[in-house]
Amino acid sequence: MQISKSDFHQYLSEYTEDEIFYRNIYLQKKEHPETFQEYLHSLDPDYIRDQRLYVPELRQEPWFPYLGENDMFANIPENIIISKHYRYTPEFTHKHDFFEILCIYDGTVSNQIQGIHHTLHTGDICIIPPNTQHSLGIFDDSLAFNIIVRASTFQSTFFQSLAADSALAKFFSHVLYQKTEGNFLIFHTGEDARIRSTLEDLYIEYMLHARYRSAFLNAQLMMLWARLLRYHENDIESILTKSSGNSSISEILNYLSQNYRTATLHDTAAHFGYSTSHFSTLIREGTGRTFLTIIKELKLSQASRALRETSLSISSICELTGYENPEHFMRLFKKTYGMTPGEYRKEHREN
Repeated sequence: MQISKSDFHQYLSEYTEDEIFYRNIYLQKKEHPETFQEYLHSLDPDYIRDQRLYVPELRQEPWFPYLGENDMFANIPENIIISKHYRYTPEFTHKHDFFEILCIYDGTVSNQIQGIHHTLHTGDICIIPPNTQHSLGIFDDSLAFNIIVRASTFQSTFFQSLAADSALAKFFSHVLYQKTEGNFLIFHTGEDARIRSTLEDLYIEYMLHARYRSAFLNAQLMMLWARLLRYHENDIESILTKSSGNSSISEILNYLSQNYRTATLHDTAAHFGYSTSHFSTLIREGTGRTFLTIIKELKLSQASRALRETSLSISSICELTGYENPEHFMRLFKKTYGMTPGEYRKEHREN
């Protein structure tokens, strides 16, 4: 199916047959509760079975499905599946072993993650990692769609773009992979036309079934991720940032990536309005690492990059990365990388 971007909102707004079915049930239950049971018995069970529709009132036991990647992507060569979330679908709690990117295109959506309620608005993009219990409900004309991504593709595609910013990359990794409950990342993009346009391009490309679709989808997914980070890396909400006060962990890490040469725990805490002890705890809980570890990783990351890409002397690289003592830098570098800075440069030049 081929649609233009100007027609995309109308396409997404049109009710499907399944949505109409679910809406009729919802309105019957809400407006005519006294005859709702009779209405349920009038439904065609064969139609419900053939369409694989979910009517909780007709089930004998609760439904807590686990969706496997192999089943979801069976006979699908691509790494990405995109689908509209049908309005008025009964909320059901579920888990899966792939990544889900929930995109709120228009309106307001109710979302439950590990039993905690979140209200999502237009422009919100919620990333839900594997094995996270969640549910979603849309009971009006709001519009949302899901981008389902294989776990391996999500990691290779998304985290590849974070290689130059190890602090932010490890924050995301900590949230999405190391936390065991309540995992999520929400980008609040609001009315950003750039993000909206990228989402439309991605969805339309998915619907085209044109040649090289898989390559286009991977590239557009990377573009979405890059734009989210470029324009909204300080508009992130997560299980860790919800209790971090006025400054998000990502905002703090961005500050450190720009000031790692001279940043101290005391001065950085003061900059964000925290006491030193509280800020130290905040960093450790938010990233899984201490303040000093983050600074060391940032310095060594920049040093290794300079060794690979420049001809600067060791003393110049020390000055560039904030190390006052070249001998201390060389000992630390060898302990981390298993070779001296000179050996590291030689190896990467040869390769």
